[in-house]
Amino acid sequence: MVSETVLDSLRQAFAAGRPANGYIVLGPVRSEGTQLAEWLGRHLLGDLPTVAEHTHPDMPWFEPVKKSRVIDVETMKEKILPFLQQTSLSGGWKIAVIVSADRMNSAAANAFLKTLEEPAPKTVSLLLADSPDDFLPTIVSRCQVIQAGGDRRLPEPWRTRVLGLLAREGRKGVWEAACLADGFCAVLDDMAAAAEKEVTAGVRANDAIDTDKDVLTAMVAARAKALRAELFLTVEQWMGDLIRLRAGGGEAPLRFPEYRSVLAVQAARHPLARLLDNPALLDTLQTWLERNIPPAQILPYWTDRFYL
Repeated sequence: MVSETVLDSLRQAFAAGRPANGYIVLGPVRSEGTQLAEWLGRHLLGDLPTVAEHTHPDMPWFEPVKKSRVIDVETMKEKILPFLQQTSLSGGWKIAVIVSADRMNSAAANAFLKTLEEPAPKTVSLLLADSPDDFLPTIVSRCQVIQAGGDRRLPEPWRTRVLGLLAREGRKGVWEAACLADGFCAVLDDMAAAAEKEVTAGVRANDAIDTDKDVLTAMVAARAKALRAELFLTVEQWMGDLIRLRAGGGEAPLRFPEYRSVLAVQAARHPLARLLDNPALLDTLQTWLERNIPPAQILPYWTDRFYL
């Protein structure tokens, strides 16, 4: 469910007449992301059946095209931009909901950016996405980012497994780093299998979703990528706790307070300057993974370089 804190902030922004021109809504697109878009539609357009059915003329839903699962420049110029530039049919607000907006190719994103910089009155763009990683930085800078489910948190059972790997004692050598890499690879493999199961179940339950093999493959890959992003966010948050403990002492507020004693031991192993290198190392690892290199080939190299 979308948190009440998020909904309250949106109510206040619209009541004050200061809404953002665009919102990037991060969270599972088919659940929390859709729920927030529908709530905003009811708030601005009224509690109408057409809002719930995604057929309201002032609130169209745009999705990636078939096969490639990409929002291309033709879709942007022929469908999305004309809607954003036209007058609302009801004389009030209009909302463009762009599903899986992180699937815009570069030409579409650049075309959209121009409209985002000079929006029409009473126009809101909602960009639903599982992860922020594939957005142009210029789009992110011009939108308000909303965590649809509140604070981002790796779902179970993955969270417990990842924290268990990070909290293992004795990671001081190549062997221990290799064991950590093997553990991450096992989690990523299980995430990929879970993504396939989740997407397949969703398609069977929704006849409106295209069942083309290439489309399903792209949907599974996108869901697995979103889970992977949350895994590495958890690692990044763990690294942040190490930095806070090393810089601020034993009473520093932590993201994972239940692991304070383990984190304290790890933080004490390294100078603060080395702990501050961890986020950059993690970013580089994720860049390598984006090149579709099998994780088993590169994770041992990078986990051996983390200061944990």
